[in-house]
Amino acid sequence: MWSGSVACRKPRSTATRIATPIEAPFDRPAVASSPPNMRAARPPLQHVADHRGEGSAIPPSHTTRREGTPRRQGGAEVAARCCVMTVVVRSTQSRSSSTLTLACMSDLRPRLRELFGFDDFRPGQEEVVRAAVEGRDTLALMPTGSGKSLTYQLAAMLRPEPTLVLSPLIALMKDQVDQLPTEIAATATFVNSSLDAGETRKRLDDVAAGRTRLLYAAPERLRSSSFAETLRSIGVGLVVIDEVHCVSMWGHDFRPDYLFIRRALETLGEPAVLGMTATATPATATEIATALGREMAVVRTSVVRSNLRYDVQEVAGNEDRLRILVERLRAVGEGSAIVYARSRDSCERVARTLRGHGLRLEHYHAGLDATDRSRVQDDFIAGRIRGVVATTAFGMGIDKPDVRFVCLFNYPDSLESYVQMVGRGGRDEKPSETLLLASPTDAAAVRRFAVGDIPTSDDLREVYRVIREHGGRVDPSQCATGDHDPRVLIGMLEQAGIVRRGYDTGRMMQIELPAVGPGTGAVVDDLLERYRREAQARIERIVSFTESRRCRHAQVAEHFGESFTEPCGACDICDPPRSHATRQAAGSLPDDVAGSIVTAVAGLRWPLGRRSLAAMLRGSVSAPPSARSSGAFGLLEAASDAEVKRWIKELETAGALVEVETDDGFRVLHAVPDAPRPSLARKASRTSSVPKASGPVDDDAAERLRSWRRERSLADSVPAYVLFSDATLRELAATKPLTLSDLAGVKGFGPKRIERYGDEIIALLCP
Repeated sequence: MWSGSVACRKPRSTATRIATPIEAPFDRPAVASSPPNMRAARPPLQHVADHRGEGSAIPPSHTTRREGTPRRQGGAEVAARCCVMTVVVRSTQSRSSSTLTLACMSDLRPRLRELFGFDDFRPGQEEVVRAAVEGRDTLALMPTGSGKSLTYQLAAMLRPEPTLVLSPLIALMKDQVDQLPTEIAATATFVNSSLDAGETRKRLDDVAAGRTRLLYAAPERLRSSSFAETLRSIGVGLVVIDEVHCVSMWGHDFRPDYLFIRRALETLGEPAVLGMTATATPATATEIATALGREMAVVRTSVVRSNLRYDVQEVAGNEDRLRILVERLRAVGEGSAIVYARSRDSCERVARTLRGHGLRLEHYHAGLDATDRSRVQDDFIAGRIRGVVATTAFGMGIDKPDVRFVCLFNYPDSLESYVQMVGRGGRDEKPSETLLLASPTDAAAVRRFAVGDIPTSDDLREVYRVIREHGGRVDPSQCATGDHDPRVLIGMLEQAGIVRRGYDTGRMMQIELPAVGPGTGAVVDDLLERYRREAQARIERIVSFTESRRCRHAQVAEHFGESFTEPCGACDICDPPRSHATRQAAGSLPDDVAGSIVTAVAGLRWPLGRRSLAAMLRGSVSAPPSARSSGAFGLLEAASDAEVKRWIKELETAGALVEVETDDGFRVLHAVPDAPRPSLARKASRTSSVPKASGPVDDDAAERLRSWRRERSLADSVPAYVLFSDATLRELAATKPLTLSDLAGVKGFGPKRIERYGDEIIALLCP
């Protein structure tokens, strides 16, 4: 409830008690509520360098490098398609506590060679390093594998003050530090929950004494007032925020502890900020700057990874997924593989199955103890195992340059997640392949999950009630409601201006309950509605990506605000796979079916999208009302949803159907007159899916059925296949059902077909 009053502790200093009037539950009208501690509005972003090619396209072969001066980094050529764009803007004030001479800044390349062994920078790296060393607040938007970590590591060695790196991967911090170049590793450390108080104190003392220059910690560590005050006394000069997109409540990976970073920066004395992310749209970039309260210089490099091939393949189910995955893994030559699975159980099952096929892959997830996790990662890095089957969070912490194959075993929940996962491949810039396995039911499952994961106003009201009853001092577990992370719910209340979370005391959260004005209920409703819209939009974007027949690289580029010229030559749309045994057999679409689908599309009064068209052709209740009156409704009732959708895609690939976007933004299909169509009958490799007769075929019955089908198809002006296929004809002639209920057991005979033709067929079989 949003009523009553409460005495609550302020999160900082002494326990001053305040009385907080709370309004009645969810009354209206709405009054916009600004997040606490907001600075005056100002332009948050300054684009100082843009390394994206305008209207660029990947060369015809995805093995070809981009044009530009070859660079050597990580043992691979990295071409620099550097369309550097300098924008004259008001500079962000430098927060560096020292003046760096021009001579020092010109020394970047010698230090790069000395510390990392590279002769030159990759696109965007030098701009980021210079901005960080000069103390300018900077947002680096660079894809996975572009060398983001090098930029802050080099900057930390050039700055006089310590650098704090905030990383969400708590369990992998030790690995991150261990993988640093020797000279940097000697001056780097981490603090996390695996350390006792004495060891944490010792490491912070090393930072204070200047023995440590680079300190890794999780964002939630900043909730400790003693930790923040210690860093303030030390004088941190640069705060690096890894995965900075997590500050966006509307993004794909919102983490509420990122919201506190802005307040912690004040305690730290307003050090310079370097935000790093591979997955920020222009809108998200603006939100990041606003959430951090900083005017940020932006360095953006192209999201297009020309060495990565994007493949999306439709599967019938998990058995099909595993079969295809085994075949693709066996086709991988040199290098290693990462397979992403949604859950820990799925990771273990998939890895076990792959090992049963002679493929050495180990599961890798948060449930492993430190010893097993270290063993698996060491074996993977050293090449003693072929790959890992990992959950998303842990797979993202693996840094191995020669990953040649990345597979998403399950449907991702956003396009950003997809880009992050496939981005682990080809970090050495050599050609690598990625594969997303998608079944017809995946999109619906992800949609259900997204909707079910959205909190309700009752959830937020219950959390608020618990906070109020405990005087603003609560353990997160006390705020648990349903399957929702209580920290996320509290973060949403904070965004609505209803609570303000401060520094933690041990396990306890300290939360202020400020006075709220009228319209709080409306603010909460609006916030939840936007949260719902954003979640659904993320799902629709990834569904559109997988189902569209447009260039995959172009879709990714456009989503992140980059122009791109098709074709890319490095995806299954622009360069259909020809050598994989898993490819659907060419020519699997019968001629009569192709003609029927194209004719049906051409005859529609209102054009339909792919899903609606498939539903109409199958006679599904999910078809839109306008399609149910079409003469083509139920035309392909005997076919499965997967078959119909595959046939539609084949017709698009052949140019017989084309997708267009309406003025309202909907994507619909149109028939193309006189276009060539895919041909011919099914290949023998697909006969395994044909229903098999349970006994010998009665030749006389088969001939009667064949004659009847021919006459009826002419009378109804439909292809013979629409009535029933040859395989179904053989099963009918072998089983000779005596009743309509018997007929229902024959594959290909649904209720509509039985109602329309059942009595006639029974009469034919029982003369």
